[in-house]
Amino acid sequence: MKKVFVFLLLFFGLAANAIVIKGGIHYTVETARQEAFSKVKYSIPMDEHKKYLSDPGFSRDKNGKTKIRKFGRFVTFFSDGEYGVFSMRTGFAYFYDKNGKLYALMKKQQLNYPLLVPKYDTNGKLIEVMYKVKPQNTYVYGADKSYKGHWLGDNFYDTNGNLKYKRSTKYFYN
Repeated sequence: MKKVFVFLLLFFGLAANAIVIKGGIHYTVETARQEAFSKVKYSIPMDEHKKYLSDPGFSRDKNGKTKIRKFGRFVTFFSDGEYGVFSMRTGFAYFYDKNGKLYALMKKQQLNYPLLVPKYDTNGKLIEVMYKVKPQNTYVYGADKSYKGHWLGDNFYDTNGNLKYKRSTKYFYN
């Protein structure tokens, strides 16, 4: 009887102390680079994007200050004065310089993380690849596969870990 009691005590005692192990994928600069460039397209057709060469929501007031009109769209402002506009119609994000001229566009390749997000110039050639492993964690590479930096939240850090850009996203509606 003692053996059964000790066995049950040990069995239930050990079961109550079990540890749940959580797993996940850990990315380094190199593993993220390999994943990002394994599925990227190096060029895209630009015919459907010609009408976005100038931002239709861009204007300047009488004092020369930039104004971005409200069209029911997501706008991300960068600390260097450039901005991006996500078009719900096309599914692309369009990036404009301080004068409202298109310099790049990008589109997510899938909906689940990790996300592959290639960025193309106005000729449809690949200029950058972003590999978003979590909502607030993105590795950035040049078209030549060189590591450019890392977005952590709304801050971009260069290869030396120095803060280079900040961004803020807003949704404008009618």
